[in-house]
Amino acid sequence: MNDLHIRGNMIMGLIGLIFLLFVFRLFSIQVLSEEYALRADRVVIKTKPVVPPRGNIYNRYGEIYVRNRPMFNMLITKNELYIPDTSILRNYLGISQEEIDQRISKAPSRKEAIFARYIEPETYGALQEVLWEFRGISFTASNKRYYQTPVGANILGYISEVSQKEINASNGNYKRGDQIGKSGIERSHDSTLRGQQGLRKVQTNVYNREVGSYAKGKYDTKAVKGKDIMLGIDTELQRFGEELMNRKKGSIVAIEPSTGEILAFVSAPSYDPNVLTGKELRQNWRSLRNDTLNPLYNRPLMARYPPGSIFKLPVALAALNEGVIQPGTYYGCGGGFKRNKGKPGCRYHTVLNLHNAIKVSCNSYFAATYMDFLHHEQYQDFYAGYQKWYDYMKTMGIGRKLNVDIPYEVSGLLPTSQRYDKWYGPDRWMATTVISNSIGQGEILMTPMQMANLASLIANRGRYNPPHFVRAERASQDAVWKRIPYDTVSTRIATQHFETVIDAMEEVVASGTGGRARVEGVDVCGKTGTVENPHGKDHAVFLGFAPKERPRIAIAVIIENAGGGGTWAAPTAGLMIEKYLKKDIISKKWEYQRVKNMSFIKGK
Repeated sequence: MNDLHIRGNMIMGLIGLIFLLFVFRLFSIQVLSEEYALRADRVVIKTKPVVPPRGNIYNRYGEIYVRNRPMFNMLITKNELYIPDTSILRNYLGISQEEIDQRISKAPSRKEAIFARYIEPETYGALQEVLWEFRGISFTASNKRYYQTPVGANILGYISEVSQKEINASNGNYKRGDQIGKSGIERSHDSTLRGQQGLRKVQTNVYNREVGSYAKGKYDTKAVKGKDIMLGIDTELQRFGEELMNRKKGSIVAIEPSTGEILAFVSAPSYDPNVLTGKELRQNWRSLRNDTLNPLYNRPLMARYPPGSIFKLPVALAALNEGVIQPGTYYGCGGGFKRNKGKPGCRYHTVLNLHNAIKVSCNSYFAATYMDFLHHEQYQDFYAGYQKWYDYMKTMGIGRKLNVDIPYEVSGLLPTSQRYDKWYGPDRWMATTVISNSIGQGEILMTPMQMANLASLIANRGRYNPPHFVRAERASQDAVWKRIPYDTVSTRIATQHFETVIDAMEEVVASGTGGRARVEGVDVCGKTGTVENPHGKDHAVFLGFAPKERPRIAIAVIIENAGGGGTWAAPTAGLMIEKYLKKDIISKKWEYQRVKNMSFIKGK
């Protein structure tokens, strides 16, 4: 009897245990399990990319230069799409019915595709209230670049959607819909600025609307914001330079000689970088591309000019270092280079030494120096003399890329003897054939960046750090900027020869052709140039630096069709120097008005 009672209790206990297990399983399915809850509500799990904010860009003083503005992108899934009223999209997004149809037709059937970019937060909020009947539409957070100080467009560049060609060349790093830098800093430092994309698993309902994150974000991958970068640009000096170059074509490049950091980089005409952001980017880009003044053309890096008389400085330095001339070497003028039938011509000067030849920019003196260099007795033959001269020019950054840290830099032109052989035939050219090189009017072509770098090299007495924009970078969690190291480039030219040339450059500004570059209380050293232009009025050029000792700024200015370098390029440089060193225009307010108001573009 007791055994039966015990057995009965065991059976009842087993039945109870089974019952409890069923209850627990039912509770788990109906309450705890997300899988069945999702099925019940017809909820779908989707994986969505999380685009990280691009890194900010700062100026040399740590002030924000370029930042992000929060925006939204509208996504569509074509095979789920239901749009009961297209007028809502037309009205809120400002697009035509034709454009709506085109965007839908180009979208893949089953994958999400971007339908509209750069939707303002206010518009996004309003759309959330009116799209309740729509299906197959979702949104993702995005950013738009905002240029806080709207200058330096050719420095900064712009970002846009990646092309198919760029996708194919990226080894899987880019996919359709990604945004990348297309020019300028945004392009050259894209990998630093763009950060790392994250992933987010979300629950969407039958209307393809997000109803929450999946598993409380357990399977999400966080996006990593792009690194911030600091430029060497003085944004106020940049703004001032663009103001001076208004209604002009040309360039201003200013460099800090001790570091190679670019202080100002003016390409004129320019444009507001904010026009190449947001929904109007493509339309505005086409407008800029079709502009006859070519504001997209990056003149400081891409335009090539004969350097004119500023080229007399490297000619003198090479000749001094080789012992071809001494500071006291005299040559006569007579209104032209007599050994070549008066060519190149020159204003009449009496017998000159090097100092006075630089001061008055005597063509005859430098033609004689150049010829004596190429035919000097220390070289085996004329070809050896030319090669030696060529090597000197190369070490000073002439005729080669300086590897500036934004794209599309060109090398200029410094012809080799092989190229001259091709043009004229072997042994069929000599010093008189290429004598115009001596005064920067031959085949030599330099970019404005190379001109500014030459000024920096002379200011440093024979060395330079490659010109660059980016001085430091930092990750979002870092408090301290990490400086970017750059190697110094040195020439073979002795320091005393630079001192000889610099003393003469000081006289150029103090009492010579560059007098309009004078700045009160500052020893400015410079050299003017006038570049012959077969297509119109000559171009004005000036190269210089200040102060003479421990220089803080080196500069090159070229203004197309402005005539003599002393009349327009020199005062422009002087104003830039004063603005940078004194933070204001104190002594030259009248010159400022004169330069700013002058136009060298017809009809402007």
